[in-house]
Amino acid sequence: MSRWVIHSRATFSACHALTIYRGQPEESHEHVWEVAIQVGAEALNEEGFALDFHEVHALLGAALTPLRDSDLNDHPKIGKPTPSAERIAQVIAQELSDGVTALGGRLLVVSVWEGPENRVDLRLE
Repeated sequence: MSRWVIHSRATFSACHALTIYRGQPEESHEHVWEVAIQVGAEALNEEGFALDFHEVHALLGAALTPLRDSDLNDHPKIGKPTPSAERIAQVIAQELSDGVTALGGRLLVVSVWEGPENRVDLRLE
């Protein structure tokens, strides 16, 4: 269990179409996706903070850059089997894991909003 939890959040716009939704493929449509991460740290560093907010946010931004203004169906990792919010969370977690570890933290949660009201959480603990 982490003593300190650092939060970072960013958005991107992208279109997608679930390959099967209620028995049929969806029409392509765009969302403003929001991604939030929680990163745990056990202790404060010599400067008195757990992890640098700017470094954590930069990692998140770098993971989202290839997704901005894209068609998620065409993404080599997200597009198959279907570009769901769950799949986005899973791939972002894979992209962030090593970088977060290098900062001295542990990725705890990746949350993905598909629009302003619908969210999925991937808990990695």
